Amino acid sequence: MTLLKCLGAASLSTLLAFSSTVTAQQPTGSQQPQGWMWGFGVAASQDVYTDFDNRIVPIPIVGYTGEKLRVYGPFIGYELFREKGFTLDAQLVPVFAGYEEDDSAVFTGMEDRDFSYAAGVGLNYNTGSWVYSLSTNADILGKFDGYQASARIGKQFRVNNFMIEPSVGVNYQDSNYVDYYYGVRPEEANAFRNVYVGDSALNTEVRVAISTRQFLGGMTRLEIGATFFDDSISDSPLTDDDTALSAMLVYTRFF
Repeated sequence: MTLLKCLGAASLSTLLAFSSTVTAQQPTGSQQPQGWMWGFGVAASQDVYTDFDNRIVPIPIVGYTGEKLRVYGPFIGYELFREKGFTLDAQLVPVFAGYEEDDSAVFTGMEDRDFSYAAGVGLNYNTGSWVYSLSTNADILGKFDGYQASARIGKQFRVNNFMIEPSVGVNYQDSNYVDYYYGVRPEEANAFRNVYVGDSALNTEVRVAISTRQFLGGMTRLEIGATFFDDSISDSPLTDDDTALSAMLVYTRFF
């Protein structure tokens, strides 16, 4: 199984977290390091699809941080504005969602749902130890023809050489997204799988991240989270749960 297919099978919350996780490796402010970076990560995730195996996915990381441009593999951000704790970025992000027919028996007779790529903007505000973020992005490959939006608030605590950041957030997915990845089309229905038209979803996420520069001259970050899915997803005949857990360990350093 290729890395891309493994990533596509991982839970949505983990993969959306990947961009913010690797971005968080870099300190803010005028002394932010610039140049090429390398690293690796491991993501473990559940999924709410019926009989869908839990995944442990290795993630190689090659990236670049410039004055305004940041590239972490397929995640690309360009700073448009910075002022008094506010930053506004243009973003290109992969949407690692979907499945193939042979991923679970529940998909037998269904057409594959493909990953996609999205463009959008992200707004962040740091004040003291509080971190606020808003982002939205829309499909640009015509796979699900929809959009997502998220909001998050976190608070940072420093304990010796470790930074601990619990956070809570919501993730909105429009009806096109939900219907594409969790709906069942009339031609796909059978005696065990009814037609299902997905409606928009508002999912809740909680996370805690621990980061440190104590090891091997780079930044190490562990993030653990849980996503609580909206009824429009958990009511799908393709799912059997409304909660998914995830964890990610990432290490990066500059060349």
